[in-house]
Amino acid sequence: MGPNARKVGVLGTGTMGAGIVQVASQAGHPVVACDLSVEALERAQVYVREGLSRFAQKGLISERDAEAAYDRIHWTLNLEDMGKAEAVIEAVVERVGAKKEALGALDAVLPHDSLILTNTSSISITELASATNRPDRVCGTHFFTPPPLREAVEIPRGLLTSDETVERVKELMGSFGKHPVVIRKDVPGFVGNRFLMPMLIEAARLLEEGVASKEEIDLIVKKGIGFPIGPFELGDLIGLDVGLDVISYVHDELGDPFYTPPRIIKELVRAGRLGRKTGAGFYEYPEDS
Repeated sequence: MGPNARKVGVLGTGTMGAGIVQVASQAGHPVVACDLSVEALERAQVYVREGLSRFAQKGLISERDAEAAYDRIHWTLNLEDMGKAEAVIEAVVERVGAKKEALGALDAVLPHDSLILTNTSSISITELASATNRPDRVCGTHFFTPPPLREAVEIPRGLLTSDETVERVKELMGSFGKHPVVIRKDVPGFVGNRFLMPMLIEAARLLEEGVASKEEIDLIVKKGIGFPIGPFELGDLIGLDVGLDVISYVHDELGDPFYTPPRIIKELVRAGRLGRKTGAGFYEYPEDS
């Protein structure tokens, strides 16, 4: 463990939270991983073990380092175990109410100087920070999917986020081996989702109108435009429920009819076809894929 290692908390151990746990532990930080559900913690344990194992198999880290990284993680159902963390990253569902509740709970258990960070991909940091008594020490840390592989992290600041907090967050993300990009204005969707969600919306509309099949649209985006992944594949990767939450939030905040959620995405979410994590979204995913 390096001399600059600080205890980091992660609240919410779904796909994003589990990935952030892996990133932080792999970087040498002791990590407290907390969720309300035993099942979520167990899924996250499998995710992190397999993720570290893949890094070791590729020779990116040693087997010993992979084991040491896993051993740095404390898995818990008890929020109070976060009590000595220098920073906690909240990674619960992408909805305002749930996130404000989570940040308020963290505010009650963390030391006064600890940072409260949120992995929101679209929601106002200013609004989320209002649920705490330390809005100057609340900031966004938006990791991309999957966190162990994506190198950039958006750092959206709220209206009251202090410059000192932003510098501490940049330094922490740098210690994770990430490229922090400060988002200077607290706009809905920040940069990443203001770019990605219109692509998913347009692809869904083209599909609904029968212009081309989902496979053909993904092929054009990958083999024509040159993106590494097609919009429907991307939607399935991030989770169509997450995509719908983001699109709905940006639509509500901006009042722009362009962001009206496409019916096909709403129908897939209602049917429980959320993407890779449920085995089916726009595409089917066999268990061994």
